[in-house]
Amino acid sequence: MVGAPVSDAQGRRSSSPLVRNALALMVSSMGSSGIGIVFWGVAAHLASVESIGLASAELSAMSLLASLASLSLGSTFIRFLPVSGDRTRRFVARSYGACTSLALILALVYVATGLGHRFLPAGVVWRALFVVVVVFWVVFALQDAALTGLRATKWIPVENLLFGLAKLALLPLFIVVLPKQGIFLAWSAPVFFAVALVTRYLFRTRIPEHESASRGRSFLPSGKEITSILAAQGATELVSIVASMLMPLIVISRLGASANGHFYLPWTIGGSFGVLIWNLFSSFLVEVAHDPSTMRQHVDRTVRLALLILVPGVAVGVAMAPYLLRIFGATYAEHGTTLLRLLLLGLPGTAVTSFFTSFLWLERRMLVLTCRQLADAAVFLGATLLLMGHFGLLAVGIASLATEALQAVIFLPGAIGRYRMVHSETGWKPRDAG
Repeated sequence: MVGAPVSDAQGRRSSSPLVRNALALMVSSMGSSGIGIVFWGVAAHLASVESIGLASAELSAMSLLASLASLSLGSTFIRFLPVSGDRTRRFVARSYGACTSLALILALVYVATGLGHRFLPAGVVWRALFVVVVVFWVVFALQDAALTGLRATKWIPVENLLFGLAKLALLPLFIVVLPKQGIFLAWSAPVFFAVALVTRYLFRTRIPEHESASRGRSFLPSGKEITSILAAQGATELVSIVASMLMPLIVISRLGASANGHFYLPWTIGGSFGVLIWNLFSSFLVEVAHDPSTMRQHVDRTVRLALLILVPGVAVGVAMAPYLLRIFGATYAEHGTTLLRLLLLGLPGTAVTSFFTSFLWLERRMLVLTCRQLADAAVFLGATLLLMGHFGLLAVGIASLATEALQAVIFLPGAIGRYRMVHSETGWKPRDAG
């Protein structure tokens, strides 16, 4: 249990909720990434580089719109569902309703204005399908955060691995039948079943259990405070989306579909490692919000696990980058190896920033979070656009490494200061009524 004595926790580290939840999230990320590598490897052998570039742009647009419509509620679920008590069902239901409505509006506007004319199919049916997938993808993205916040992470790898295997199984068939749209269809089709199954589990099983365990108590902030938090985090999320998910669209616009095909695979692999790190800190955030008295041991375990992931992960990834990309074909290794290495070398900076950001969330310092993300996006996008004309795809890797290094220099003192504060006599507590 989270509230167990420290001696018990130290004697049974494998039973720590933080470790269990972090491992579940990491298994999900690694499994999904592994299946994703196989997915794009199969696609690379069955479809042209141009088809992969167009499909990756369409998937990026879908993810971009869904992320914009999510209203940053993923991070909010992770932070506040552990203390939402008897208001959990209403909070999740209203969040789903708001996000799906906004997703529908954004997707319709995107299609109607022709913003995706470079890669979206011209037919009405295909564009209608794109809109529907965006709406479902919002819920698909939020439900993992809901499961994490409700401490039901054991189901996340099950869901995501089954989703990954399903899209992989559908890929050859869809590419043969519909060469141009097969990749997008194979990726999107399983989302309908995943959303239906997880939504049923959440509202019929996990949320009632969570509300029952709270015995009628809730430490969820007031509606006004939640709105202000969402507004600040929404601005942060918007900036983050522009800086990451918009990048494949920038590449296809500036360098063409073939270049985007070579870019998207290293970008996806590098991003998967970043998600792995954030999974660890998400678990840390949930456990500390649930029981602040366990802060010290959770901080120590989080730091140790982060080092255990980063040191061998970056070393092996940098060394094996050309061999990994060669799975997709010689041209992918030729054009993407250096880019992938640059993205991986920026991961230590990502870890420092994630650690610092976890504390900002617990302290509810939303203005600092927003300013941090604004500065991050300004440096990354500005450097990328400035360098792309000279360095091509490598501009993204150079800009990413420079941004992460700068953030590490800026936020490392704050991260170290909070680590010391946790271990001081006075200690450290999150800003919660509970």
